[in-house]
Amino acid sequence: MEAFRALLVVDAERFSAHSDVQLPRLHLEIRRVLAAAFEDSGLGDTWKGLRFVQSTGDGVLAVLPHEVAPRLADPFPRRLQDELAASAPGLRARGMRLRLRVAMHVGLVDDERPDAPGISAATVDVNRLVDGPPLRDALRDSDPEVTYAAFLFSAEMFSVYVAGGRTGLRESQFTEVAIAVKQFARHAHLYVPKPSRAPDIAEPAEHEAGDAEAPRASVPPGERPSIGGITIGGDGQNAIGNIVGGDLRQERR
Repeated sequence: MEAFRALLVVDAERFSAHSDVQLPRLHLEIRRVLAAAFEDSGLGDTWKGLRFVQSTGDGVLAVLPHEVAPRLADPFPRRLQDELAASAPGLRARGMRLRLRVAMHVGLVDDERPDAPGISAATVDVNRLVDGPPLRDALRDSDPEVTYAAFLFSAEMFSVYVAGGRTGLRESQFTEVAIAVKQFARHAHLYVPKPSRAPDIAEPAEHEAGDAEAPRASVPPGERPSIGGITIGGDGQNAIGNIVGGDLRQERR
């Protein structure tokens, strides 16, 4: 029977860039940081008791009780960023890296149907969100040693729990984005708990202290000056789903 649920899907950046031996270890690390972030958000028992958790190879799809949505919106994203940051040095020492794209949504789902549990428009939608360009761009354009996770809230998730004042998040912390993947076209809201800029994205150049100034125009004695010398310069710079991949393994609890 369909019920209103919260949905979460995570997808690892550049998962397939790792070796065959590393892939299972990295997937287990995804599971570990998720469990730790849920625990730190006061949702440890919820995570342990989920009836529907599905492996996507490079990520996880989970269907949660709708009443946990406020904590899923906040503080879960910050806790997951913290867990990934703490995990990074150990992974780096073993030649691995883990950064996550995360999408959140709310909608009707039947997570108990014996023949096809979890199959619904809501699960399709949340997977389209995680596969869209905004999350990929958010990680690509950020410092990989600072920003470890980027989150996309569906319009429904944002409207009810953020704009509705049911979390500690402010609307100003989000950027509205458009998602167009296959026949899916929606607006969603991007949230990066710890934003940064990619090291190879330069900021506008600033004048150094030793830069010469343009000479000021001389003013004859007795005349009142209208404009002093003006230096004009500087170049302007501008800076700015599929449901599963690979083998699918479903876990029922």
